[in-house]
Amino acid sequence: MTALRVLDVPADRMEGEVVAALFFEDVRPLHGAAALLDWRLNGRLTNLLLAEEVTGRIGEQVLVANNGKLAADWILFVGGGSWRQLDADRYREVARQLLEVCSNAGFSRVSLCLTATAGMAATVLEHGLDRALADLPGKRPECLLSFDDDDPSAG
Repeated sequence: MTALRVLDVPADRMEGEVVAALFFEDVRPLHGAAALLDWRLNGRLTNLLLAEEVTGRIGEQVLVANNGKLAADWILFVGGGSWRQLDADRYREVARQLLEVCSNAGFSRVSLCLTATAGMAATVLEHGLDRALADLPGKRPECLLSFDDDDPSAG
């Protein structure tokens, strides 16, 4: 039994030790949860992107402390690679890596705000996350999931 709960809460109001969102190599300006969290953090991720310190490659991680404008203690931005090439399998793999990073960091309550791609229903992503949680070794974090409907490919 995993601890995945789906909520209808924006990323900046998600509680937990960490709220995580994906950012992509080919999405500028930032969209969705990453854009909202970045705005609340006074453009911290945008500044790193402009300085070319991060790009959104798969495997990139940026952990930022809450500046008092968010409900979670920490914010984790995770590179998702290319949004245009993101299919269900790759999305599940990126989400699995995100959960592993949070688990390895010792977070026990993780909030995720994700956007389903045009070709993938939110239920498919939810099922993939539930499975990834079940496959995590050791103690599994409680996972709160919210879906963002700001599809970067829509405009």
